[in-house]
Amino acid sequence: MKPDELTRLGVEGPQKDVKELTILLDDDLYRYLSFLEKVKIVGHREEAVLAALRIFKKLNMHDWLPFVYRLGSERVLMMEQGMLHDIFTSMSKVKLYEIARITALKRKVIKPFDPELDLSEPCNWGVILNELENMGWGKFTQKGTEVKVEFLGVPIIFLKGYLETLFEVEFMIRQTKRGEVYVLCRERSKAEVWR
Repeated sequence: MKPDELTRLGVEGPQKDVKELTILLDDDLYRYLSFLEKVKIVGHREEAVLAALRIFKKLNMHDWLPFVYRLGSERVLMMEQGMLHDIFTSMSKVKLYEIARITALKRKVIKPFDPELDLSEPCNWGVILNELENMGWGKFTQKGTEVKVEFLGVPIIFLKGYLETLFEVEFMIRQTKRGEVYVLCRERSKAEVWR
């Protein structure tokens, strides 16, 4: 590939470190790549293949075995969205918040973050928000002490309880005119304790 093509595909760094690979695709995959390019989901077929390989690596999909999917050291369960919705709607908002809070406290104790990482500092929130994005919770955009939440896979009250506990703050929830987009606005700090 030419250097400008590599830059367009997001390949950075010295060109001597870039290797070229030619693969054979069955008709179904080739038509799918052509479809992605035609409807402009991707700019070029190569872009789709590179993105897929990056996701494969990012999610440690090489560790996926039949019946057991892993994301790092965590097991991943995939379930139909309606089933997850049924589970969450069977609980009150108070119960959802409390479960999220306990889950976050356990997360801090069982799988602690870098001890140098102070999650009460907004500049460090990206570590958690990126982790949640990677696990499919939604899309998170942070601006200072506000977090815009889109495509949320859990109830907003569950997310609020989880993040408030990890970040040791209280958030106010603002729902935008688009309905499914929320903004969590930091109101004040709070100490988190086991209840």
